[in-house]
Amino acid sequence: MSDCLVLGMDGGGTGTTCWLADESGRVVGRAESGPSNVKSVGATVARTSLNAAIEGAFESAGLSVQPVAVACLGLAGFDREEDRVLLRDWSDQASWARSLVLTNDCELVVAAGTPSGVGVGVIAGTGSIAMGIAADGRRVRAGGWGHIFGDEGSGYAVAVAALRRIARLTDGRDPRSAEHDALARHVCRFMEIEHPVGLVSAVYGRGYDRAWIAGMVPAVVAAADEDRAIVDEILTPAGRDLADIIAAVAHRLGWNGGPLDVGMGGGLILNCVAVQQGMIDGLESRGFHVNTRGVEHPVEGALVLARRALNSPR
Repeated sequence: MSDCLVLGMDGGGTGTTCWLADESGRVVGRAESGPSNVKSVGATVARTSLNAAIEGAFESAGLSVQPVAVACLGLAGFDREEDRVLLRDWSDQASWARSLVLTNDCELVVAAGTPSGVGVGVIAGTGSIAMGIAADGRRVRAGGWGHIFGDEGSGYAVAVAALRRIARLTDGRDPRSAEHDALARHVCRFMEIEHPVGLVSAVYGRGYDRAWIAGMVPAVVAAADEDRAIVDEILTPAGRDLADIIAAVAHRLGWNGGPLDVGMGGGLILNCVAVQQGMIDGLESRGFHVNTRGVEHPVEGALVLARRALNSPR
C-alpha cells in the first residue's frame, strides 16, 4: 500500500500538521505534534516533532509506519540548502519516504489556494510573507523579514499598531480620549488589566513573546465592530501592506495587472474581513483583478504537491 501513499506536512514555530493520503487524494490519516521550526526550537525538538506527526498520521490511519511513495514537507525554518540536507538525512535514517519534496509553508498556500498552482500565496498570521509561482516554475518571495524590521500586515503588526494607538490616547497625544475608547477597553480586558497605564507591566513585565502579542488581534477586531476608526486606522492599512507585498511579487514575475489568483493563509487574513478587503482594494487599485481563496489547512497544499510529484514523469 505504501507504493500509492503520499504524505503532506505543514510545520512551523507553533506546531506541525501531517496528513496521509492515497494516490486519489483521499486523506486516510491525520495528526498534529509540536513545533518544528529548526531556527526557533532547535534540531532535536524539530526532529522529534516531525517523527511524532508522521507516526501519529499512520496510527490515525490504522497502519504501521512505513516509507511512503512521496512526502512533501512544507516547513518554516528550513530554507537553506544545509537545512534541506539535514531533512534528507533525517528522512533516510527514519525511512519517511522514497521521494521527498521540500518547500516552505507559503508554497503550500499557493498549491492549495490557486486553481493551477500559478499565482500568489500570502500568509498573514503572527508574521507575514508572500510567494508567487509562475507557469514556467519561477518563484519569487517578498516579506518574511521578521517582526523587528518586517512582517507588515501581520497579526503582530496589527497588535503593535493597536498598542501604539492606545498609548497616544492615554498620553493625550491624540485629541480623542482613552477613557471610553473601545480599543482600550477590549485590549485591557484581553490583558486582564483595569487601565491602559498597566500596559507596560502587562506587556514587558510578563515577558510575552510575539505570538502572544499577535493573539491580541481578536480584541482589536471586536473593538473595530464598535468603532469604524479602528478599521480605517489599523485593519485596512494592514491589508494595504499585504497588497504591497503581493504586488512586489507579481511585478517581479512580470505580472503588472489583470487576473491574479491569490491563496490566503494565516489567522489574521482568514478571520478579518477588513484586512482582506484592504488587501483586495490595494491590489485592484494597481490594476489587478483578484480571485482569492482562503486556505485554512495549508497541509492540503502539501498533499497537492506530493501527488503532483507522484504522477509526474520520472
